[in-house]
Amino acid sequence: HSLIKYDRKSGSFQVTALGRVASHYYVSHDSIHIFNEHMKSQMGDVEIFRLFSLSGEFKNIHVREEEKIELMKLVTRVPIPIKESVDEPSAKVNALLQSYISRLKLEGFALVSDMTYIQQSACRLMRAIHEIALRRNWASLAERTLIICKMVEKRTWSSQSPLRQFSGIPDVIIRKLEKNSDITW
Repeated sequence: HSLIKYDRKSGSFQVTALGRVASHYYVSHDSIHIFNEHMKSQMGDVEIFRLFSLSGEFKNIHVREEEKIELMKLVTRVPIPIKESVDEPSAKVNALLQSYISRLKLEGFALVSDMTYIQQSACRLMRAIHEIALRRNWASLAERTLIICKMVEKRTWSSQSPLRQFSGIPDVIIRKLEKNSDITW
């Protein structure tokens, strides 16, 4: 998976840039392999969120029959389109990550427990994707993944007002600020 280089003659190992990223962010070799295989220098938000959802860390997340209705609702409410079917685990992971950023309320207990696991891994895995883009000198992808890292960390979309991250400000005021495009920072 390109995490180390092995010299057969001397029997020594040499760490690669991917190996350093994997060890620094505690990312499994399966995830690094998926990232290595699917990352391109030019990726949009749809592809980045899809790449995150394909991560090997989420291989134990499955779509249960009782979750499908709520997942269909989530897929229609999240801002970034999800190409996969609701029956696929990657669609569930993608929808839950976007729901986490959007601060959407979940109804099912099973979805809440999966959401907890995804939110615990989200910053770490997005930072790993960002670091890989940096190490490959892919500036536009590095910038886009950094923006997504901040969105995950602050639970606020980049199109929303930064005031959303503060809990004391009424929603009415924030919505009015977001509607009025004349106000600049």
